Amino acid sequence: MNFCLFIIDVQNGFISQNTSYVIQNINSLLKQHIFECVVFTRFINTLDSPYVKYLNWHQLFSEKEQKIVDNINPFAKVVFDKTVYTACNEETLTFLKKRNIQTVFICGIDTEGCVLKTAIDFFENNIITYVLTYYSASNGGDRYHQAAILVLSQLIGINNIITEPIDKDKLNKYLEKIQEI
Repeated sequence: MNFCLFIIDVQNGFISQNTSYVIQNINSLLKQHIFECVVFTRFINTLDSPYVKYLNWHQLFSEKEQKIVDNINPFAKVVFDKTVYTACNEETLTFLKKRNIQTVFICGIDTEGCVLKTAIDFFENNIITYVLTYYSASNGGDRYHQAAILVLSQLIGINNIITEPIDKDKLNKYLEKIQEI
């Protein structure tokens, strides 16, 4: 069974005191090379976006803000740009289908926004979806992060929320569970 790691929006413009710790966690995960397929997403804001219109949010316009953080940028071989919360779109679904990827592991920033929306959308597209909470964070702080985990555990299943750090052995245990289904 083919599987993939999606790293959502770990960009300079999303790094704050509430999210900076997750960079080292993700970096340590990537250095293990346990995922053959790693996909990064990059959020690009636009002047006519709903974020500007309705939330008065004017960030992620500059290339500096949009850039994937330096510590993990060398791992960013496959990058999909997006202008909405979800990374589940025609482009990423085609990418997964061409590679016969049926399972995705998702982490990144913000747990209650782009990570949550992407996880739910992949789940609704009949893709086995795991959220790696140890490798995710929220600019709103731990309260938002925990709220997202609670909602996700209801919407995609509590067994699809992985709270512990992952290594090759732990990853294999999750993949074995999938094969039993």
